[in-house]
Amino acid sequence: MTAMATAASVKADALLVNDDELYCDLPHPVWVNIRPILESVAGKLTDEEIDQWFVEFHDLNEGRGFTLELTAEGELIISPMVNRGGGRAEFRLLTAMGNWEEEYGGEAYGADANMRLPDGSRIRPDALWLSPEQVAALPPVSDDKAITVCPAFVAEIMSGTDTLPPLQRKMERYIANGAQLGWLIDPYRRRVYVYRPGVDVEILEDPEALSGEPVLPGFVFEVRSRIFALHAAARG
Repeated sequence: MTAMATAASVKADALLVNDDELYCDLPHPVWVNIRPILESVAGKLTDEEIDQWFVEFHDLNEGRGFTLELTAEGELIISPMVNRGGGRAEFRLLTAMGNWEEEYGGEAYGADANMRLPDGSRIRPDALWLSPEQVAALPPVSDDKAITVCPAFVAEIMSGTDTLPPLQRKMERYIANGAQLGWLIDPYRRRVYVYRPGVDVEILEDPEALSGEPVLPGFVFEVRSRIFALHAAARG
């Protein structure tokens, strides 16, 4: 596991633009294929040990200006940290979800959640919600344990460093792994892509609000005033 962490860390270190500041100013996400590293430990490490390695690898690079995700195909995704506007948009969605969760139940998380999808991907949606049934099926909360079910609901908010196709593929991955509802929010075009299993993606143009029914009973998010207006004011 040490060799695995060292090899992957070298790849991340190569992106640093200033060795003194140890900070990477990425203009957009970078995809690095580390499948040979993963194949070299196949059968030697359990999923839980790989989870622990990935969390340690992520923490090792904390503060360097990027976040890390890992797909089931062995692609390490190195993404710029969310900017101020993106952070506020995520906060507004999570606040609304948190208020709703207190009444309905389940558990809502942001992008800091340590999650492993059934296909083995370790990726981080901007917002997620686990149903009460999913929470009951998980082991007790532990700092070193990943969420090992695909959330019932996931959301991604497009930022200035994102392009649409990778986020669309990410949303498709969530649905393929068991998510029942997904929102891809594009504040630049004032558009929302709604994902559900077994049906075509629904595209909403400048919607006033989004309904979580029936997956999030009673949850309504005022996306126009809470995110679109925030983005327009920032560009203003």
